[in-house]
Amino acid sequence: MTISAPQEKNVFPPNEKAPQNLDWDRLEKLRAPRSISIALSHLGIQRIHLVRRELRSEGDRVWVSVPLWLRGHDDFMDRLEKNEIGSELLRQVREEIRDQSYRLQETTFKTSTLGVTEVCVPLTLRGERIGFILVGGFVIEDPRPGDVVLEERFKVLMLSEEDMTKTIEEWRGLPFFSSDKRAIVFHMVELLAREVVLFFEETVAAKEREESVHKHTFSQMVTAHAPLKAMLKRIPQLGTGDSSVLIFGEPGTGRELLARLIHERSSRKEGPFKTLHCSSVAENLLEAELLGYEKGAFIGAYATKKGLFELCDGGTLYLKEIGDLSLQMQHKILRLIQDQSFSRLGSSEVLRTSVRIIASTQRNLKKLVQVGAFREELYFRLNVVELDIPPLRQRKEDIVLLAEHFLQMFMKAMQKEGIQWKEDAIEKLNSHGFPGNVRELRNEVERLVALKESHSFIDLSDLSKKITESLSPIEEIEKGSTLKDLVDIYEKQIINEALAKYHWNKSRVAELFQITRQGLLKKIAKYKLDKRKKI
Repeated sequence: MTISAPQEKNVFPPNEKAPQNLDWDRLEKLRAPRSISIALSHLGIQRIHLVRRELRSEGDRVWVSVPLWLRGHDDFMDRLEKNEIGSELLRQVREEIRDQSYRLQETTFKTSTLGVTEVCVPLTLRGERIGFILVGGFVIEDPRPGDVVLEERFKVLMLSEEDMTKTIEEWRGLPFFSSDKRAIVFHMVELLAREVVLFFEETVAAKEREESVHKHTFSQMVTAHAPLKAMLKRIPQLGTGDSSVLIFGEPGTGRELLARLIHERSSRKEGPFKTLHCSSVAENLLEAELLGYEKGAFIGAYATKKGLFELCDGGTLYLKEIGDLSLQMQHKILRLIQDQSFSRLGSSEVLRTSVRIIASTQRNLKKLVQVGAFREELYFRLNVVELDIPPLRQRKEDIVLLAEHFLQMFMKAMQKEGIQWKEDAIEKLNSHGFPGNVRELRNEVERLVALKESHSFIDLSDLSKKITESLSPIEEIEKGSTLKDLVDIYEKQIINEALAKYHWNKSRVAELFQITRQGLLKKIAKYKLDKRKKI
């Protein structure tokens, strides 16, 4: 049944307005309200009405009652709604309990003169009334009245003798709720109301996060971190020249994205953008990657191949983790940058190129220069413009923004909709240290969206164990760990990772950590590290 708009009384005072643009249509798709409504149907409830504000004409919103979740039929209630007097009596009762529910802000029930009980639960969002849930069509009179009493009661409906008999039979077919059963039904309707309010709480919070993402998107990077925003505002100026740029930051912070943004806003944006991960290519192959080679230049050179310096002519070459290069390769790259000319391996022909260099590293190049592990000339040649991207743990304000940004992005990519965060999940993400930085958060959200259905919530239990079980250093100490324990665990982990990355080249790792080879061997023995084992 839909109560006609002209008959509806606006139960809210003129100066009180409910939040607008609430997505009422999605409610019916949510799992929890559907489950509760199914349970109510097993108890005998046939219909659930949701009273909400609805746009009926331009600028005019009225309160209407819409059947939702349960749209079953009951012969007695159908007869009342078709009867002019009966429908008016129902309207009056529902209006009275809505008024009472509004005043008291609690669950209210009322039995009409026809012996039918209705229950109303108010919906309040952030202190504002957004509507009500109405459930009715049941009997609570005990003992139940006889036929004579019912005939007297139903005289007001002006029924024929035959219809009166049918009406009494239909009334006796209504579900009867004892006080205990009534309490169960009321509790379930209140649970339903809580689920509705929770949905809108999460929806409003999601919209606020989404709006915040748009507000804090600078040059395609999402951040509310003031120093990072200030740096991003410099990108258009960086694009006007060909100066080399050196980006400092941990892996996963968005260094390559920043390099691309600089390229796309430069005069070279129509040219190619290529990336070389300096530590992922074997030392003896790096030169071939950069310069290219002629067919037959060395064993395995079955065809002529252009190098990155040649391929990037008129564009940008991004050298990732340049701090991991050997001194020999640093010298060769310095010559390439200075001369902008080279020859392919196996060829004497000199080729000229115009390439802008953007490099990045997670290492402290100044200290490497001081200990002789990085060429000073190359450092100054690269570090014309220096940019530093802080790790995600130092810009906590970005975690929620990025989580919402990636959620929207992956929902669109996977053709899903309506997936929302629950606050407990957001709070846990916000407390996580994210050693893998933005990349770790991105991968986590991608996994969550892949596993979730449309119109569902991401709650705490959906997060991966590395997030839900992680503790901050302070929490570790509060649970009994010592500072030395934590330092040892961290030192063991990074030494093992460095050894694996450099294929257990101990001299290279000692150089990386700026310690002696003997000092590294002592640490390997202390932590019982073995290249045949993984930790």
